Amino acid sequence: MKWIVAAIVAFVAVYTVVNVYYRKAGRAYRPYQDAQDRATTARLLSAGWQKVAINTRRPIEKPATSEAPAAIGRDFPGLGDLDAKFAEKPKLVATIDQVVAPGAVARGSDYAAYFTASLPDLKAQVGELTLFRKGNELVLIPSLETLPGKELKSRWNDSTYWLDFSTANLPPGRYEMRIVAKGPAAQWAFTVK
Repeated sequence: MKWIVAAIVAFVAVYTVVNVYYRKAGRAYRPYQDAQDRATTARLLSAGWQKVAINTRRPIEKPATSEAPAAIGRDFPGLGDLDAKFAEKPKLVATIDQVVAPGAVARGSDYAAYFTASLPDLKAQVGELTLFRKGNELVLIPSLETLPGKELKSRWNDSTYWLDFSTANLPPGRYEMRIVAKGPAAQWAFTVK
């Protein structure tokens, strides 16, 4: 019996050392999710959409814009023509309530926008903001993620976000931007000078 216990202890010790030494850095391989992500990326690229890098943060107050603000309008709900491109549809916020963004920006500088989104329930939060570009059309997708656990809930049913992205790769001209939601989305136009 002593030999069996000693063999188990030795196996666990050797397995732990080998696992720690040879473990891949980063997140673990998720076959289903990775396959869905690759399919979505291939569909978006074949349709001419490309992902734009953005910076995000949770602001405390609305930013002051030195430029004249853009006229914000309402747009149709959902992803529109992007809907068929996603292998797994992102969970969208309920509505986009308020947006503050400049109507013009100098080429090469950062374009900043501030928005408030309503959540469908208190068991979710906005997890990722993704910006896609096709020609002069920009679409921001705020995706929801479920809060872990059964008791954890958000304090408010709305969230405020600030984002910016570089206009160095955008040629001068007029751009249409849209933030998607299940309900009323927001859309506006801005000019890169």
